[in-house]
Parts: sequence; C-alpha cells; structure tokens
Amino acid sequence: MHTFLHQKLIDNLYTKLDLETNTSILLAISSGQDSLCLLRLILDLQKNSAFRFGIIHIDHQCRSDSTYNATHLVNIIKHLNVQSYIYQLNPKKYSEHALRELRYEIFMTTALNNCYDTIATAHTLSDQTETCLFNMIKGGGLDIVNSLTWKRNLYNRLQLIRPILNFDRSEITWLCRYYSLPVWFDYTNIYYTYNRNRIRHEIIPYLKEYYQIDIERSLGKFLENLYNDSEYLRQNTLKGYLKVKHPKYLAINYHQMIKQHVSLQVRILQLFLVHHTQIRPSSKLLYDLLKTRKYNRPIYIKNVSVMICTKNQWIYIC
Repeated sequence: MHTFLHQKLIDNLYTKLDLETNTSILLAISSGQDSLCLLRLILDLQKNSAFRFGIIHIDHQCRSDSTYNATHLVNIIKHLNVQSYIYQLNPKKYSEHALRELRYEIFMTTALNNCYDTIATAHTLSDQTETCLFNMIKGGGLDIVNSLTWKRNLYNRLQLIRPILNFDRSEITWLCRYYSLPVWFDYTNIYYTYNRNRIRHEIIPYLKEYYQIDIERSLGKFLENLYNDSEYLRQNTLKGYLKVKHPKYLAINYHQMIKQHVSLQVRILQLFLVHHTQIRPSSKLLYDLLKTRKYNRPIYIKNVSVMICTKNQWIYIC
C-alpha cells in the first residue's frame, strides 16, 4: 500500500525534477533514516515504473562503528536484487573537504562507468534548512547559502538530484516507523562539537518555539525564490564572460568587465578562474583581484602554482 509520501515523491520526480520514465538512477545512500526512507519509496515505485536504479555507499571510516554500519547496510541491500557498489576510504589520508570531493568523484565515476545518467541523494528539507543557516552564519553568498538545490548538472548529461528535498524530518521519521525500517543511529548527530548539531538541536527549535513559524517551510520558500535570482545571475555571468574573454589566450578584458555591476564582475572573475584552473576562489580573493588590477600588481594564489597578472587592459593567468 502506498502512502502520501509515495505520491509526494512521484510528484517530485515528474514535476519538480522533470525526469524521463527511462531514467537510470544511482542512489547514494547510507543506513540513516533519510536514506532508508528514499530507498523504500524508490523500491515501491519501481514496481510500476521503467526506472533502472542501483545503489552506491561509501564507508568513510570516520566513526568507530563505521565497519558495523557498512555491514548493516550490505545485509539490507543483499536481499533486494539491486546492483550495488560499496567503497571504503581511509580518512587519515584526506582532509574533510578532500573526502567530500573524493566522494562525489567516486559517485560520478561509478555512474559514468555503469551507464547511470542520474545520481540521487537523500537530502531533505531539514538538511536544506540547517545548511542555509550554517552558511548564513559563515557569511556565504547567494550560491553558498542556497547550495542544496533540487538538481544540478555534474558532467555532460550526468545530473545530481535530491528527490526528497521537500520532506521534513517528521515525515521521514513517520515513514521509517510505519514500515519499521532498520535505521542505524548515527551517534555523532548528538555531539555539539559539530556546529550543525547545535543548529539542529538548539537554534531551529528556538525559532519554532519563540517565533511560532515553520522555519523549514519558510526557509524552503525563501530558498526557492533565491534560486531563481541566482539562476538569473548565472545566466548573465556567462553572457558577460563570453563578451570579455580573450579569443585565444587565458585572459579577460578588464575594461570591458568593469562596465558590468560589481556583482557580475566578481562572478565573471570566479568563472574565469574555475574554468581554467579548477580553483574555487574566496570572495576576498576575487575582490582583491579587482583592487590589484588598478595598480597593475600581480597576485599569487597560495598553495596553488598560479599567478594572476595584469597588462594593459587584460587580466591573465601566468
């Protein structure tokens, strides 16, 4: 028997995400409640759809119970007759940021090598709210604050989707209890040494209690509007970049660029660096580049063998 959450997922897949009926989906899951909720819903819907899907799990070995956790998930998967891919990483070799980058690299490589056109994660409305508040506190820009979106392109025709992004934690908990799903408890979620946990257990309940608002739904609507604004800026950034880039060399025309609003200037510089160096510069570095150009001084990017230089009307990579 299907529940209201099954119908909600169907609406998300075909309306919010506009998926084709023959889409091949690689589910990136753990044994937490969000992941098992998504897995159960997809399994039920697969019986009446043409979706092809597989499962991928990466054991980061970051917790003392990681191996038991991975074994628990394997025991769940082996009864499903679904193609699965299990990886184990050594966290001592990587920083937290490097682990995240490696995780998505593995997702993409596995998807491309096994003919999946879509990667799905189990991020929810609660995750989106926590991420938004956390990034606002850190002073992130529009794109950082709204980093958890419904979908984004990864490589060629490979896309990342978040099909339960409008499910809140109470709905997830209800479905897990309704079907008695074997959820593995992540004990690190209760430690306040992780800033996100303090947001989850103190700030969000405080806002709900004293401001009498559904903070998750309210921020969800805010972020949806913000996404449209961000997309408008992205499109204009690309148009601006194509106008100022050098037809042959790795350079952009400074005089042409400064005709744009400063917001677009920063975004054009960011696109230039990301496209040619794979560097994701901070806002401070981007503004420093704009200031440095006025004095024709080169700027060296720390920890990367790249120098940004200026000559006449051009900003170029040395």
